[in-house]
Amino acid sequence: MSVSNLPNSVLVKLKNNGNFQVSHLRIPSSAIYIWLYQAGLIAIGYLGSFLLRFDFTPDRQEFMLFEHTLLFVLILKLAVFQYFGLGTGWWRYVGFHDLLGIAKAAFLSSILMFLGIEFLLRAQGFPRSVFAIDLVLTMALIGGARFAVRVYWENVDRSRDLQKRTLIVGAGNSGLNIVRELKNSAESNYKAVGFVDDDPRKAGIKIDGLPVFGSTDRLAQFISKYAIECVLIALPSAEGYQIERIINRCRECKVDFRIVPALRELLDRPASVSQIRSLQVEDLLGRKPVRLDLEKIRQKQNGKAILVTGAGGSMGSEMARQLASFSPQRLILLDRSENDLFKICNEITGKFPNLSLAPAIGDILDVKFLRNIFVQYRPTSVFHAAAYKHVPMMEQNCCQATTNNVFGTYNVAMVSKHYGADDFVMISTDKAVNPTNVMGVTKRIAEQIILGLQHNHTRFIAVRFGNVLGSNGSVLPIFQQQIAARGPVTVTHQEATRYFMTIPEAVQLVLQASTMGKGGEIFVLNMGKPVKILDLARKLIRLSGFEPDREIKIVFTGLRPGEKLVEELILDTEGIKPTGHEDILVLDGGEMNFDQMRRWLDELSGLVESNNVYGIIRMFKTIVPEYTPSTEVLSSCEVDCHDLAINYMLERVRFTHLPEAEAA
Repeated sequence: MSVSNLPNSVLVKLKNNGNFQVSHLRIPSSAIYIWLYQAGLIAIGYLGSFLLRFDFTPDRQEFMLFEHTLLFVLILKLAVFQYFGLGTGWWRYVGFHDLLGIAKAAFLSSILMFLGIEFLLRAQGFPRSVFAIDLVLTMALIGGARFAVRVYWENVDRSRDLQKRTLIVGAGNSGLNIVRELKNSAESNYKAVGFVDDDPRKAGIKIDGLPVFGSTDRLAQFISKYAIECVLIALPSAEGYQIERIINRCRECKVDFRIVPALRELLDRPASVSQIRSLQVEDLLGRKPVRLDLEKIRQKQNGKAILVTGAGGSMGSEMARQLASFSPQRLILLDRSENDLFKICNEITGKFPNLSLAPAIGDILDVKFLRNIFVQYRPTSVFHAAAYKHVPMMEQNCCQATTNNVFGTYNVAMVSKHYGADDFVMISTDKAVNPTNVMGVTKRIAEQIILGLQHNHTRFIAVRFGNVLGSNGSVLPIFQQQIAARGPVTVTHQEATRYFMTIPEAVQLVLQASTMGKGGEIFVLNMGKPVKILDLARKLIRLSGFEPDREIKIVFTGLRPGEKLVEELILDTEGIKPTGHEDILVLDGGEMNFDQMRRWLDELSGLVESNNVYGIIRMFKTIVPEYTPSTEVLSSCEVDCHDLAINYMLERVRFTHLPEAEAA
């Protein structure tokens, strides 16, 4: 291949066994254009410095000084600009960082020019003021040319006429990040025309070239005046009522609106255009952003083998996602649902290809399976999220709820203890407080098992919180399905209230709580203010573009079996204390006699084996005195109480989920 066939190459001589060979390094054609443009601008600036110095009338000798030093100046400045990385890049994306680089390069090149011309070229009579003038002209021409290209792309490019005129609500860091991305993206569907912000100090100023029109109180006026087609809400730390007020005005003006996710979803990532999404009911809950000590969580989980049970469920899968981001040595995901486990493993493998991921398909009731997991992977931290949780369904399946929630937790906890895991974190629920249903009382017994295991090498803790929006079987997806079918939306009771938080927020706080305590604690997450289910339904209907009670009806169906009108988070007898985190409290669960608990579990096991629902309910009352059985579960006890007592004595079966030697 001849040199003439290498138009975009730099020729390099390499010495190999005494012979020189010619090689080449390919250079992008865009870089050549940038070099040519910069060479031209440097030459123009250098010429301009002479013209300005001599009032545009240099004589022959002075012009010869220019010709004699021009080539040296060009080579020197291009080399310095290349050293500062200014020989490549797209000028449409120029910013302050580039301007700073241009200033540094121009200043250094002026110093080197002075030294070279004075001591290397020895140009007699060279006017030193030219150096200062050339410095200013170089920065003005090189920087100005780049910013001119950016201005063209942002304001002159006719393809942007097809974009929606967009108003940004929030002139903070999130809004600024969004605006800059919109300006730099030719493919974006949005064209930012200005901000609105409730900070009176920002009214009338310009941010990144866009005006701040005023406060959100005049949002409707600005939408009409500036022909706004879309509103982007960039207020990740706003209260729910503020977001609701803004979207009500957008709906009145019949404009589209989008939102930047709340800080609890962003974690430590800055807001970006890719995160803009449609408004969700979670945005209206009014919860404050979660403050996390990410470094403490990272220190706790980095390089460790971590086991997550129930990893295919809504909580377990989010737990797996967030744990994967802290670079564990291995992540073991356990679930008995093959399809759910496949989905979360496939997702995590795509995002974290270098993570050692171990899917484990099996049941927490299979002790041999659990032992094999611990022998093979030796997990040091266990997050136990596996549980039956649907309240009305568990009222009709009392034995299965007991087996899974009580004995399943016992199995995982005892195997964790036997194989020396450092931490065991159980996901509990507010339904364990003064329980009125089978699901709640089985989770309360699971909490008591954890309390009874506190004096061991393994640190056992439980984390209790309320309803999680968007989880499998929660009220939110049910409402969404009903709205999609144009109603009716079913609400159990007009006054039914629940505590809500989002799945990512709940998992973040669970991970934070896992770094606290010495063992035997029950941590309670700050769920904020309780929310009426009726209010939640109406907000979701409005978000879907309908008017509640008029376009979509709301029907009251009555409380379901085992449900409370109002949920609680703590017992009256539990002493609650603050922790180092404002959103996490700790309860004094008290001492639990584990030997007594084992005797109860032995009896409970026999009752489950004989399918003795009446006996199970009676044992629940013994273990958890505050438990109030629902009429539905009592009505399932169809056998005569006298016969049940006799059968119970005859059919006692020893609890055998773990050998006595290991359980002790």
